[in-house]
Amino acid sequence: MQKILKTLTQIGRYSALAACIAFLFLAPTSIFSQKDDLKKANELYNEQRYQEALIYLNRVEKVEQSGPLLFKRALINYHTNILQQAERDFTQAVQLGYKNDEIDYYLAEINHQKGRFSQAAEFYKLYLKNIKGQTARQEEVYHKISQCGHALRISYQPTLAVIDRLPGPINSIYDDFSWLPSPNDSSTYYFTTNRPNTVINLAAGHYEIYSIKDNNAVWSKPKRMSYPINSRDEEIMIGFNDYTDGIYLLRQEDDGSSKLLMHRRGDTKGKQREINVDAKFSVDNAGVFFYNDNLILFAADMPDGYGGYDLYFSVKEGNEWSQPENMGPSVNSSYDELEPKLTNNGEILYFSSDRPQSIGGFDIFRCNYLYESEAWSEPYNLGIPINSPGNDQGLQLSADGLMAHFNSDRKTSYGGFDIYTARFKERQPGQEYYAGYVPFTDYEPADQLTEEQRESLLASTPDFQTETNEETSIAEAQEYSVDPIYHVVEEYMDDGSNQIQINRVRQILEDNEDILLELISSGNDDEIIEYSLFASMKRAEAVKKKIVDGTKIDPERINVTGIGRNYPMVKQRSIEADKYNTRVDLRFSNVPEHVNIDTDLELDVPNSHMDYRYEIYRTVVDAEVSYRIEIATVSQMYRGMALSLFNDTAIEKDNATGLYSYTIGLYDNYAEAILTERSLEREGVVDAKVVPYINGRRISEDQLIDYVNEYSALRDYMNYNPANGTN
Repeated sequence: MQKILKTLTQIGRYSALAACIAFLFLAPTSIFSQKDDLKKANELYNEQRYQEALIYLNRVEKVEQSGPLLFKRALINYHTNILQQAERDFTQAVQLGYKNDEIDYYLAEINHQKGRFSQAAEFYKLYLKNIKGQTARQEEVYHKISQCGHALRISYQPTLAVIDRLPGPINSIYDDFSWLPSPNDSSTYYFTTNRPNTVINLAAGHYEIYSIKDNNAVWSKPKRMSYPINSRDEEIMIGFNDYTDGIYLLRQEDDGSSKLLMHRRGDTKGKQREINVDAKFSVDNAGVFFYNDNLILFAADMPDGYGGYDLYFSVKEGNEWSQPENMGPSVNSSYDELEPKLTNNGEILYFSSDRPQSIGGFDIFRCNYLYESEAWSEPYNLGIPINSPGNDQGLQLSADGLMAHFNSDRKTSYGGFDIYTARFKERQPGQEYYAGYVPFTDYEPADQLTEEQRESLLASTPDFQTETNEETSIAEAQEYSVDPIYHVVEEYMDDGSNQIQINRVRQILEDNEDILLELISSGNDDEIIEYSLFASMKRAEAVKKKIVDGTKIDPERINVTGIGRNYPMVKQRSIEADKYNTRVDLRFSNVPEHVNIDTDLELDVPNSHMDYRYEIYRTVVDAEVSYRIEIATVSQMYRGMALSLFNDTAIEKDNATGLYSYTIGLYDNYAEAILTERSLEREGVVDAKVVPYINGRRISEDQLIDYVNEYSALRDYMNYNPANGTN
């Protein structure tokens, strides 16, 4: 993806949730000090963990009366795409007499993102006037002022298209991009995303390839492509080969090295062929486009360029790829050019650039090849609404030229980069036929497919994901889909839908002896919290019994957790609450690479009825290392007063002893956990102790030594607890 992808969008991952986060854990308690909350908020902000910082900052009293605190909250709201609230907080901080030159800069950014280009330019100029001396940002601000001026002129251009963001199953609060229709199945599409994958314990930020089906305008759940298309490294899908029996992908390993690969259909052993082009590629700037099997266009930062990233091409001659050739000064500039796309006839080039002639960030431009001068025309900015003050990249025309898909991180996105559709008012030229000759390369591939050959292949070749049953020396690729168990009471345990899901769980566990399962039981109970927790535990136990009875599945592979009413998925008083909140969720772990288990839940619920506390719970649970505070281990229901002080309690059952462990809190760092433990001790909970978890499963003291070398985050816990065996 683009080189700015991670650095500019890491901060916006939870924009769809940010409006909800502020009130989730605001219940005051006597054991947290204002000073500790503010310190924690600042630490999280410095780590760019903005959504968590907002939680702690909103615990601090009198934020509304403090200029510095309003400024801090405004920054957090800006970084999480809540522009209206950010603008209000910045303005209120100024009204309280707080002075900070950065306020002018961020008010300029907010106005820029909202399309108020004149106001943005004025704030940028005010910022430059007030700063003293040279700053690293000065050149950037001059550039933004220039973009605002061009944006005003571009805003008067006729609009080429209407745009629409693809819906929620496709786009997420993470980065979603590189939309590719299957050449073999008109209902199947592929895209790349860095959303977390809890099934194989991948955190957010790891790029993988997914597929999705369009069932008469009803989208299926996105499915992660199986090994070896996806692996433990990062992958970005680039396109298909001429014969549509292979895909081009970019794979980046942990050491940062990357490879362009050709994956052939039916290859389940990972014997992918490397494409040896003399250029350095990265998932952060994966501007790679295969026009056909013999011509590649890409972005690269090379010594012979015009500045920053330029566009290059290379042609295949025999079995070798030619040295990359720069596409020239008409296309490239002293700024960055990324994401080249060529129309079918080889004469029209689309690309993205952050040159001053853009509205803001990267814009999408178009230029035509001029035969008389043997050069490209001056690039034309596609204008609003395709381009925005954010970063807009990767436009790819449809086969008929009537629409296109592109990627954008504009502030109206769900978060990060989203995939958008542009529907043109008029058919765009260049897609009428495939050229046998591409003018700017001066090279004609010998094995270029004819249109008849291409159509024949499209009609006869099955889709990629249908061929997953070939036996290999690695393992047979396996795909499963399973939903939660709903309304778990005795009379509904044998409900047809629930029985189907239980049978699927049995199949997964019987087919894969290494896979572990956690049953997480929620409730919509009106009872006090101790009854709600215990009732949810009993539901989880009932589901576990139903799974293992009559099978050879080892019960030790299944853990059960009850969270009661603490983390609802829909609001408690909504009409859907009883249906969706009384359920048992399935969390698989230790899943092999060749196995894909789809547990994503699609809710037919209005957004106004959604409650995002459960999603936040899963986000922390799915972290590699987390901590909870154990307050009691009992054989029956616990009624201690600590349960009433917190809204993040849970109950687990020990498989070995059969005892129930009651816990409080859910933390991704040990320092915060130990703070809570000490506070509980001061409140009289003398048995409170921090317990560690790896990928959501509790680990014993005997296991700590084995895990600490792999998970360095455990060292704080080990060092503070010398009895566990560390120095």
